[in-house]
Amino acid sequence: MGKFDSFLQDLTAYLKLPSLPVAVKMLRRGEKPPVPAKFPLQHFKKKMVLCQAWAIARRHEETVCLGYEDMRCAPSVVAMGFKPSLPYFTEGHLCIDRYSKTLEAGARSEALVPLFPHGLYEAVLFAPLSTCTFDPDAIFFSVNPAQLMRLVHGALYRDGGRLTYSTDGRLSCADLIVTPVQKPGFYVVLPGHGSRRLAQVKDDEMAFTFTYTPERVEQLREGLAKTHEAGLRYPVRIHLDYEVVFPGQYDRLFDLWQEKK
Repeated sequence: MGKFDSFLQDLTAYLKLPSLPVAVKMLRRGEKPPVPAKFPLQHFKKKMVLCQAWAIARRHEETVCLGYEDMRCAPSVVAMGFKPSLPYFTEGHLCIDRYSKTLEAGARSEALVPLFPHGLYEAVLFAPLSTCTFDPDAIFFSVNPAQLMRLVHGALYRDGGRLTYSTDGRLSCADLIVTPVQKPGFYVVLPGHGSRRLAQVKDDEMAFTFTYTPERVEQLREGLAKTHEAGLRYPVRIHLDYEVVFPGQYDRLFDLWQEKK
């Protein structure tokens, strides 16, 4: 039995996910991956973006690890804390004339991007949950909106409340990884433009991430199971217990049959 087999069985039963959940682990300076992993520059002979590695893990069932030298996306390098956040970044130059009208608007957006402190971590490891044998920092899913709804139901079943999320339509790697590591909890994530353009995230795909603990996995498993038993299902069971309305000339036949009695 794999470490997450029971969890994956529940996810298959209750959500019918289109691709595998992904476990992510941040590696500190000098720390080696706890499992064999492919490094983009060494094994693929090219640099990659984080969302590509996520896609490889969830679709190809491969474990991928990226350090600074493997990464092609500069804002993601900043978000992971592999290099310092320079004024060129904080002043909004990456947003101007693309995501923001002015430098000031771009600076306001960049100030809210979740970032790891510079130098805290050296690499980020992505592993399909089906082969993950280590304790990850977070687990995330690629789902459609209805599956996301069911994950929210499951996350809230025990304690109630509401899930909230923050997005600027870009740098979803920061929302998927940095946020649950820094602020333990369950989170809804909107995949950004880069994820959709560079990693083939589909138009109807959303994401869900949570801080890993065995207790939180059990909380989600229980929530999915109990709400499923209560009738909240995926695919959503559409309401069919109703009487349809037909054009008057159709119903006229019933009148004629009644007259002949």
